[in-house]
Amino acid sequence: MSNLGTPHAPILSRCLASDSSHGCSWEDMNVADTNAYTTRPDSGVTRTYDFTITRETAAPDGVETKLLLVNSQFPGPVVECDWGDWLEITVHNNISDEGTAIHWHGMLQQGTPWMDGVPGIAQCPIAPGSSFTYRFKPDLYGTGWYHSHYEAQAVSGFAGPMIIHGPTHVDYDIDLGPIAVSDYFHEYYDVIAEGFLNNKVEVTLSDNNLINGKNSYNGNNAPLASFNFTSGKIHRLRLINTSAFAVQKISIDGYNMTIMANDFVPIVPYSTDVVTLGPGQRSDVLVHATGKPTDSVWLRTYKPPNCSPGKHGSYLATAAIFYEAADRTQPPTTSPGPSAYNSYCGNDPLPLTIPAHPLSPGPPSVTENLPIELRPNGSSNLWYMANRTFRVDFDSPQLLGARDGRREFPRIQNVHDYGANASLRFVIQNPGVQPHPVHVHGHNFWVLQTGACEDNETVFPHGQAEFARVYSPGEASERFGGGGGGGGGGPGGQGYHPRLDVDPGAGVDDEAHREKVEEEERRRRDVPLMKNWTATTTTTTGDYGSCWDGSIVNPGNPQRRDVQMLLPAHYIVIQWDQDNPGVWPLHCHIAWHLAGGMGWMILERPDDFLDNMDVSDAMAQTCDGWHAWGADNVVGQIGGGL
Repeated sequence: MSNLGTPHAPILSRCLASDSSHGCSWEDMNVADTNAYTTRPDSGVTRTYDFTITRETAAPDGVETKLLLVNSQFPGPVVECDWGDWLEITVHNNISDEGTAIHWHGMLQQGTPWMDGVPGIAQCPIAPGSSFTYRFKPDLYGTGWYHSHYEAQAVSGFAGPMIIHGPTHVDYDIDLGPIAVSDYFHEYYDVIAEGFLNNKVEVTLSDNNLINGKNSYNGNNAPLASFNFTSGKIHRLRLINTSAFAVQKISIDGYNMTIMANDFVPIVPYSTDVVTLGPGQRSDVLVHATGKPTDSVWLRTYKPPNCSPGKHGSYLATAAIFYEAADRTQPPTTSPGPSAYNSYCGNDPLPLTIPAHPLSPGPPSVTENLPIELRPNGSSNLWYMANRTFRVDFDSPQLLGARDGRREFPRIQNVHDYGANASLRFVIQNPGVQPHPVHVHGHNFWVLQTGACEDNETVFPHGQAEFARVYSPGEASERFGGGGGGGGGGPGGQGYHPRLDVDPGAGVDDEAHREKVEEEERRRRDVPLMKNWTATTTTTTGDYGSCWDGSIVNPGNPQRRDVQMLLPAHYIVIQWDQDNPGVWPLHCHIAWHLAGGMGWMILERPDDFLDNMDVSDAMAQTCDGWHAWGADNVVGQIGGGL
């Protein structure tokens, strides 16, 4: 289904410039001295792709299931360009009964926020039988990926790698290209999502683990991925975690890897024997092929059960690395290293991950404390951030509303207008029992600090209603009734779609507790939020305490990336400059948590795109077709919509 992870996979070039005698498009720009957020080359080149999205029966691990494929491939085709090029990608939706949209993960979309690919926010969905052309200029360079952001379609295969060639600060010989690792499910995403929500948001167990879409299942001898090493050469591997849920631990038996970039941020290189990636994260690594020409070794990716529960036998995927003279008829016989199966769910320590181009965040204009809660809402459990859950409206994209001057949106859409403030800081606190990969669109964020956050009385100093306390999924089901512990994700009650916009106290008998939470929310709403803020205001909003002691790791040059793991009973502090007008989701990158409402929509500098006709043109292309299709068809939005 894809040549990725096969002997026929292409070796990537340093750049795609057609006239190599003139060098690559970035010429004398370099990693250390060029601020990629403000200075970029212009090659004058547009690279075009044509994607057809279909739902087909396929068996990447030997078990037939329904998948969403891009040009009948899983993973989808590699999108490749040079830093300074434009990309023009036409998407044809040939799924007969579902909308779709593609998010270009990690692309800042500066100047083109309507191309971010998030339905209900940046566009209407692309209707069945319709097409839409995305056109944007990649802001950063390195390793990224694309995926559907319509419901949880990405869980059923709708994803692929993106490579933006740019300058490098560490030399290497051979670019082996993308290595995408992912958990994998034998049921279609809608069945899993409905079952997840109907089952009190219980953990959904994956069936397998894949490397570039390949692995066997229960000893069925389905093909494994393989890669080529050349003895004595330094190889670049572009590791991408495209999982719905799983934290992945990637290792090569007997070898260390040098990490040179995380997400789209080149870093000061350091060596490790295992790379930990949460969903959505990427790391570019270098491996020196010090073995003999006849050697072969295993590459492993492992999802620790305590981080990413799965079914028996679903935790490990392997791929063979063959040197140039190895016997390819025989599997490697190497053994895992001491850290290959470690159970730590977090990223590497912040002091290790130092951006190669230094930038300092400075003091923020606005600080928000965002505690995460799992709590009942009507007949289900949902995820809340600072007492807010979300559900988008596919028919009315938020960016179009802001373009028309709207500054307030229905509460369930969870849009927060931060006006023209210069920078935002969020203290995201997780006193619960599940990890969360935190992702923001439109920005790389600084990661200022991480730490323990176990005390609910610290996070909720004014008291927390009993029904709003943080429950593990099993505790929530036991306390409030409903499905047991999350096996295969089958729907517990066919056809039921839990509402996400009901009163957060619905179904709870304790009126006093409900009134207390409502009073806390009224106090929160009374805080002057957006309307009175200016770029020089420093304001802390929300009626929540903080586990953070105010310390910052490497304050002159903190880690930057677009996804950061937030561990159970921990907090993270992230910050970014408001230099990119648009509407940008801040959300958990676990598909089921996002379906269950864990998102915070950021309206950034709306005056800067008021009456922007480019927004209207993009919306007209998607919304006209979507509204026409919706007039004759029922849109079965399962959860939050993203």
